[in-house]
Amino acid sequence: MAKGRPPDPGRAKRGTGHRPLIGPAKSVEVLPTRGLELAPPPTIPEEAHELWDRAIVELAPRGLNAGDLPLVEMLVIAAHRNRQAREIVAQLNMFVEGDKGPVVNPMLKVEKETTATYLRLAETLGLSPASRVRLGLMQIAGESMLVNIAKQVADAQRR
Repeated sequence: MAKGRPPDPGRAKRGTGHRPLIGPAKSVEVLPTRGLELAPPPTIPEEAHELWDRAIVELAPRGLNAGDLPLVEMLVIAAHRNRQAREIVAQLNMFVEGDKGPVVNPMLKVEKETTATYLRLAETLGLSPASRVRLGLMQIAGESMLVNIAKQVADAQRR
C-alpha cells in the first residue's frame, strides 16, 4: 500500500505540487537585464575581469536581476582565488617545510574550498551542465515558477 498523502487531481490544474501542468510545454520567457550595470565591480581584482565578462556573456541572455550580481561576483572571486591557490601549489609542490618537517601545503585546502564554492554558485546560476539539464527538464514538464512570477509581474504592471 502506498504511503503518504492520497493524490489530489486538482493539484495539476492549480499548478501546485510535483505534477506537470496540463497542456503543451511552453518556452521560458527571458527576463530583460534592464538598467543593470554589467561592468565588473571594483571589488573584483583586475586579473579576474575576464572571468566576470565570460560569466556575464553566459548569463545576460537568460536574464539577470540586480540580486544575481553578488552571486556572479562571488563566483568570479572564487574562481580567481582558486587560480591563485593552484599557482602557489604548482610553485611550492604538495608539501612545504613546517616546524616538524614536511607538511601538506595549506593552499591545497584553499583550492578545495574555492572549488566547492565555485561549483555551488555555478549550480545556483545554471552554469553547470547538470543545472542546464535540470532547467531544460523544467521546460519540458511545463511552465516553471519563474515564468508564472514573470507573468504575474507583467500583468500587475499592465494594470
